[in-house]
Amino acid sequence: MILDLHTHITGPRQVEHVRAHIRAHGGERSVVLPIEPGECSAVGDNPNWRTQCTIDAYERYKDEIIPFCHVNPFAPDALEQIRRYYAMGIFRGFGEHKIKIACDHPLSMQIYRLCGELDWPVLMHFDYQDFHNYNVEAFGAVLEACPHTRFIGHAQSWWANISAIVVRDPADPNFEEYPQEPVARGGLIDHWLEEYANLYADLSARSGYVALSRDPEFGMDFLRRHRSKLMWASDCPCLDGKGDMGGGRRRDCLAALSLPLLRQYCESDDHFDDLTYRNAERFLGL
Repeated sequence: MILDLHTHITGPRQVEHVRAHIRAHGGERSVVLPIEPGECSAVGDNPNWRTQCTIDAYERYKDEIIPFCHVNPFAPDALEQIRRYYAMGIFRGFGEHKIKIACDHPLSMQIYRLCGELDWPVLMHFDYQDFHNYNVEAFGAVLEACPHTRFIGHAQSWWANISAIVVRDPADPNFEEYPQEPVARGGLIDHWLEEYANLYADLSARSGYVALSRDPEFGMDFLRRHRSKLMWASDCPCLDGKGDMGGGRRRDCLAALSLPLLRQYCESDDHFDDLTYRNAERFLGL
């Protein structure tokens, strides 16, 4: 029954790999997130991440692929593109929004507001200085300015701010991309998840895994307190759910790390099921 809220088709990683990955962990459904190329895009000019690739995957496996769409905010017809995607009737949300601009940039703000009108969630990648949506500390004001838009937070800077003590400047000698020390209570995202009804988070990537595992007592409490706001996801680049990175390379499968951790931390089977598929089903209207 497991549903992966965060996967990508990248060119080397095709829809067959997405399917193999989730099936290796006992599930069948995956959200596929495109990132459009162009100005300030995380993928540069690489066309393999386009929304069209997500459409093609959905057309082949409609029962297994849950498509999101994306547009580059610098496209002169960005809002018109979103409206055209909405008219297609197949997409469940917008993102991954992974652009090298501030999270409250006016071009992004107009996209957030339109997605709120369309009842589409926006999945955000937060990184550090001069990278993707780099000023996560400003996101509280975005949540207040867009109360009708549901946001899903994700990535390094997002999960570092699970703690009230965080070094945000990569030039600081104490900076850690994936902080390891115990969590200081009162972090931004912990506070925001409590305060803002329109904010959710996915537990994907190494950043999500480290955020929970760095302080087990806090991690278990965090999963309990935000049980209805959190959704499991992998954002894993491996091809088979077992660590095959292609070309003879191997590394840990992020799903193989995070799912046993959730099983250990959750209070019950119902809690685990909420995090691994029920919350996503409700959130996406499946």
